[in-house]
Amino acid sequence: MSAVQAGGGKGSGQGPGSPGSKSGSGPKPPPKSPAKPGPKGSKTTAQGRPGKPGNRPGPAPKGKSGKTISAPAPSRFSAATMAFIAVGVVVVLVLVFVVVKVVGGGSSNANTTAPTVTPADPAVVAKVTGVSTATSDTVGVPSAVLKPNVLSGEPPLTIDGKPGVLYIGGEFCPYCAAERWGLVLALSRFGTLSGLQETTSSPWDVHPATATFSFHGASYSSQYITFVGKEAAGNDTTGVGTHKQLEALTPQESQLWSKYSAHFGQPEGFPFVDIGNKVFVMGPSYDPTVLAGLTQSQIADALSDPSNPITKSIVGTANYITAGICSVTGQQPSSVCSAAGVTAASKALGLG
Repeated sequence: MSAVQAGGGKGSGQGPGSPGSKSGSGPKPPPKSPAKPGPKGSKTTAQGRPGKPGNRPGPAPKGKSGKTISAPAPSRFSAATMAFIAVGVVVVLVLVFVVVKVVGGGSSNANTTAPTVTPADPAVVAKVTGVSTATSDTVGVPSAVLKPNVLSGEPPLTIDGKPGVLYIGGEFCPYCAAERWGLVLALSRFGTLSGLQETTSSPWDVHPATATFSFHGASYSSQYITFVGKEAAGNDTTGVGTHKQLEALTPQESQLWSKYSAHFGQPEGFPFVDIGNKVFVMGPSYDPTVLAGLTQSQIADALSDPSNPITKSIVGTANYITAGICSVTGQQPSSVCSAAGVTAASKALGLG
């Protein structure tokens, strides 16, 4: 897994690899696309063609003195020279095209505005949290969704006397943007989220302007678990890496983030989800590309179709997170934890 670095100006890092291996695992700064070199000229061994028989020049003319008048042969480019000139022209044109693209892209980004944060549309939230059990069971555990990590033998995480679920992310982060959809759905199966905001990930980063929610300022009530959602970083404001700290972590939250990131050989990155110190999401569960160019409303509308790649990604993620939560609540509530989609995820994680 590669994780999105929490630090400042290097962007979100690597995207997930092919879902199925935890690449989204997490992030290094997004690689800059180098300008591609122009095509190399093919070396030619062809020489100028010899004159054809019958077309050979006659004897050179003589002057009045009887001396032969020698004139310089007319200058001509060989075929090899002409080939290299043509290749040079192509190289120049390619470089001009690359420069135009780079300059043009920079101008467009310079005019991009920072994302806004507004109260989530209740209709959108209702569609996300109202995904039917039949749809969830049909989706099950699709191959496009990466499994969380499972760890045994750790002291249980409890918050306010109940099994704890800790999320650490950043509003700028495109992988957090994708992850929140499944997390919101999973949490709705155990309690009620209030005060959700909607926004997009950074428009300057990889997977730009991915539509999502924000947990900043939100609250959660449940008889089964305590959820803490920390947006540790805000959004970018003028370009990639211009985000600042949004919410401070407690010493315990920082310690859990550091300890389990190191345990799984990962840097401290976004998103990070700790479910009872037993099940961990260490990076994106699926490729955010599936959400590219869509609004919150369009994404929510897709969730009624279990064959839609959007539904498979979001609901499959929710099934895994739900199975993780069920493993620390004693499989309660049974109506949630005994559903076919959740039990399939639990079995895939080796939890039962």
